[in-house]
Amino acid sequence: MNTELVKRLFAQLRKMPICDPHTHVRAEQPVAKHLGDLLGYHYYTELANSSRGRPEALPDDPEKRIDYVWPHLPALRGTVQFDWMMGISEILLGIPRGDWFKQPKQKLVARAQKVIESKSYAKDVWKKSGITQAYMTNLFDEDLSKHKDGRLVPCLRTDDLVFSLVKNNTLERLARATGEKDVESLDGFGRALRKVFDRFAKWKMGYAAVGLPPNFVEGREVSRTLAEKVLRRMARGEPLNEENRRSWAQFMLDRIALECSRVKAPFVLMVGADREVYAQGVPAGRDLFRCDSHLRGLDGLLNKYSDVRFPMMVVSDTAGLELVAQGWIRHNVYVFSHWWYANNPEDIRRELRRRLDVLPRNKFVGFHSDGYSSEFILPKFNTFRLVLAKVLAEKIEESKIAGSAVAEPLDEDGALELAEKILLKNPAEIFGVRR
Repeated sequence: MNTELVKRLFAQLRKMPICDPHTHVRAEQPVAKHLGDLLGYHYYTELANSSRGRPEALPDDPEKRIDYVWPHLPALRGTVQFDWMMGISEILLGIPRGDWFKQPKQKLVARAQKVIESKSYAKDVWKKSGITQAYMTNLFDEDLSKHKDGRLVPCLRTDDLVFSLVKNNTLERLARATGEKDVESLDGFGRALRKVFDRFAKWKMGYAAVGLPPNFVEGREVSRTLAEKVLRRMARGEPLNEENRRSWAQFMLDRIALECSRVKAPFVLMVGADREVYAQGVPAGRDLFRCDSHLRGLDGLLNKYSDVRFPMMVVSDTAGLELVAQGWIRHNVYVFSHWWYANNPEDIRRELRRRLDVLPRNKFVGFHSDGYSSEFILPKFNTFRLVLAKVLAEKIEESKIAGSAVAEPLDEDGALELAEKILLKNPAEIFGVRR
């Protein structure tokens, strides 16, 4: 590794603004209120739960969440997750990394709280991080009519409509949100869905999104008659068999894609999370992935809605090559960042190199934080920036060694232009940067 070249590239990458195209940041509270909100991020509660060697219920109180994680911090040193927390500590809270192991917990928490509770904290987090925009994750019944901060872009998460129509009181919520009384009929449900998309389009949504299980397979096209029958059963609270659940999910994917086509919004597919497999896990820490996960069951949807852009994430490394191939040959599939278990330096490096080597440079989005508060955006992006600097330095050196007969000539300016393309220009072109 050419250390000096990597350092120069990394320094320039850190000067770039951040557009984060997928977060769980809340419009009403974009930053943490308590250090426990940061240490209570599921990455740390997961690791603490794993490290202690026995399951222990996670408390709701943020102070107690600190107690839940704190004894296990020494075991987390060297992990990328711990490095994200230290990036927040040093850059945003002004607390050096070493103090976490030299000072008593009470004193360190008090230092952090003093910064977090300052009047300028939220403004300082965004300014120090260089964030220009962050795309949110919003439920269909959220009211964003009073949301005025154009830096926070609404995005419609549709999982409840696809998979949880009964469990999460979805029909009642849909009726309240849209004023549509007859959501138990397919026509009324369709009108309500249209109203939801019209509202989000008015709010300048970035995209609609859904999380799909591993190996989601479409069957034959679901008829209106069958969909109406299944909807009526769900409205009555009747249990559904697996075939009925799959039929409704397939029907809804088609309806959501149709609405995306109508309002000209991308439809983000987040594929491969195997939900609730670890019964003793902490909230958001019960899901894994399957190495046999594949995307081929979505061919019908991608073919039918050729006018809809489908940015796609996968959680399994074994699905990474297939996703790149989809982005390679399909005009409407865009490779979207590095999601969840694939969001660590070595996996990012492998996938990033593969994407740079074979994809059109306008077909993929470099990175997203998936952060639950704005503080996590900068350290996660810095992890990606360092990997990107190393991969770009590698490509620069290869072009010098091999010559233009083998590799595209690449210098530092060209490498930084490419970085700007995947981190800033592509999200703007694929999702639309809202001002």
